[in-house]
Amino acid sequence: MTRPRYTDHVMPRHYRRLWPVAPASPAPFLLPALLVVPLLLVLTVACLAEPARGPAGAPVTIVEFGDFQCPLCKRTQPVLDQLLKEYRGKVRLVFKNFPLASHPGARPAAEAARCAAARGVFWEYHDLLYLPGTDFSREALIGYAGRLALDREAFAACLDARQFRDEIDADVREGRALGIPGTPTFLINGKPLVGALPIEAFREAIAEALQSGGK
Repeated sequence: MTRPRYTDHVMPRHYRRLWPVAPASPAPFLLPALLVVPLLLVLTVACLAEPARGPAGAPVTIVEFGDFQCPLCKRTQPVLDQLLKEYRGKVRLVFKNFPLASHPGARPAAEAARCAAARGVFWEYHDLLYLPGTDFSREALIGYAGRLALDREAFAACLDARQFRDEIDADVREGRALGIPGTPTFLINGKPLVGALPIEAFREAIAEALQSGGK
């Protein structure tokens, strides 16, 4: 089975080892070409309920599978911000949680961000989690909510009850079903880009998507 198609940029070494040379299972491993169109339809429906930036009708959708404790995810945030400015109205960014077991603070942070989303400030909370020196303790996560003028007691109750655990689990299941190898992983109209790649890699993928009519 062929590996997913990338741009001319070389896949970073630290991600290459995550790709099995010969999967023992016949299950597809990250977007076989024949499944791209059906998968896009599924992602389009799923993305409607996910935190997103950009117009719903944008011809290009970037789906990010991220981890709030992932250094490479943090490094990529300025690139995503720049892309949303450059392609204003043409690109929609959808965030999906993919907390890694090696990052013990990522799961609580993901659930906290969904508590913030329920109060209309997901992206503001998201941005705080990616600031340098982020603390992922319970007290800190509640403190970030306070910085956004949220009710700290209500937020703590949401966090302690793990109110959005199922939503995070759903994102993780979706990522595993797609064969997401690590974070950050991006799907640009279904085309995978893995790792903290330079902005040129994203521009190339977006240009290709726009040239194909956003399909």
